[in-house]
Amino acid sequence: MSKITWDIETGGVLLSSFIKKDILGVSPRPVFYEELDLLRLTEFGWKYPKCQEPLLWACNKQYYYRGYLVFEVKGANIYDEPTVILQSNAHRLKLKPIDVESMLENCKDVMFLIESEAIEFIRDTYIQYSSAHKSVENVASNQLDFEALAAKQSKETKRHMAIIKEDCDSFDIMPLEDAKAQGKRVYQTTRIDKFVASFSGGKDSQVILDLCTRAIPPSAFEVIYSDTGYELPTSLTLYEEVKVYYKRRYPELKFSIAQNHETVLNYWDKIGTPSDTHRWCCSVMKTAPLYKKLKIDGTNKQARVLTFDGVRAEESTRRSGYERIGKGVKHDTVINASPILNWNTTAKGLLPGNGWRL
Repeated sequence: MSKITWDIETGGVLLSSFIKKDILGVSPRPVFYEELDLLRLTEFGWKYPKCQEPLLWACNKQYYYRGYLVFEVKGANIYDEPTVILQSNAHRLKLKPIDVESMLENCKDVMFLIESEAIEFIRDTYIQYSSAHKSVENVASNQLDFEALAAKQSKETKRHMAIIKEDCDSFDIMPLEDAKAQGKRVYQTTRIDKFVASFSGGKDSQVILDLCTRAIPPSAFEVIYSDTGYELPTSLTLYEEVKVYYKRRYPELKFSIAQNHETVLNYWDKIGTPSDTHRWCCSVMKTAPLYKKLKIDGTNKQARVLTFDGVRAEESTRRSGYERIGKGVKHDTVINASPILNWNTTAKGLLPGNGWRL
């Protein structure tokens, strides 16, 4: 995960692959004029333009301007208004927008390395699994069930074991991290019927879609959007805009929507209102339609799918424990590959074409 420091010159942030002085402990988020309006900063004599660029950064409830803490917020919920506590140097400030173009220029080298690694991961994962039938044939020629042996050793050692090919055209089993460290080619024996880019319309999934189109042939995967029935009209509009944009660039790229044949309100009448203790909504409105969409064409057989998703470790404690490639994480017949698992929010926002004001 890239490290983040303040860029005093542009008012933005800098990414680094190394630990430096004044590294931030959390990923800051950009703050726009609308938020400052909600916090009523003009009542403190603040002046700022109503512009498209961010004006400040926030780390949790602390707000920074050009690397300096200027105020923090306490309270703020559906019952109580926020309390703004200004720093002594933050009265009657006149803000300048962040120089986004210069900030991106200053970060381009690190972003190039981050993007290139993710693209290489997608390409390598696709190649490994798309050629799995050849791997099966080659491994079978050794007259040993290496897949079964790898699974057994993984269970016994509590380490992820991998099938690798030696220089003498023989196969062996070794810990996955050791194979990667030695530059060994890992063989996959799970045959994949479909490759999918999971698309929700959020920033993470937009990054994944962009990276996939740059890593593998557009005809080799499809984009599936899950319409749960709870989607806002703007989300549906965004999906259509993204579809038009990418279809214009890659006519062979396939888009489809997974949705239940009944509306959410119909299920509310039949099953009841979803809640923390009555959690039917995701399985009925998202999982079941997706499973139906992932049938092998012309059959009722469930396809074996590898989906590239936008899961990131920074999002939750649970996700921080995910492997970059996980089998059966959510669905038994689905392998999840997470190219940006170790990206932070800031790196994601700096990706060209995925800025904070699309």
